[in-house]
Amino acid sequence: MKVVPYLNFPNSLEVLDFYKKLGAENVQILLGSDEMFAEMPEEQRPSNPSEFVMNAGFEVFGNVIYLSDTWNKTAVDHDGSNLCFTFDQKDEAEVTKVKDFFQHALDLGCTVEMPLGPSEWSELFGMFKDPFGITWMFSGE
Repeated sequence: MKVVPYLNFPNSLEVLDFYKKLGAENVQILLGSDEMFAEMPEEQRPSNPSEFVMNAGFEVFGNVIYLSDTWNKTAVDHDGSNLCFTFDQKDEAEVTKVKDFFQHALDLGCTVEMPLGPSEWSELFGMFKDPFGITWMFSGE
């Protein structure tokens, strides 16, 4: 058994576009206009099904993350929502990937919550917040 983060946004297509720029891979999107929802009762259908993300998934560092739109574009407060990636801080290749990813995120406009560097609990730890309120944490083990 494993756990997969599932995030909700009022603007998932915009979020996915940003995450692709950030480095998301294997992005898969299921829109409300998909034929599998053809039998859905009219009152349960999204108002703009061709732009409504019923479910999407992507990978970052081989980890799957799911997301979907909120009904009626309801805002979501992601304050306190974190994605924590742990890595082998003795593996030079992993450390380089983390450093490059972190810098790329900053180049795309993410904001530093805690600079990537040594901490009391890790030789390399850092956090940034993306434009949608999700904090991405990186912790060496």
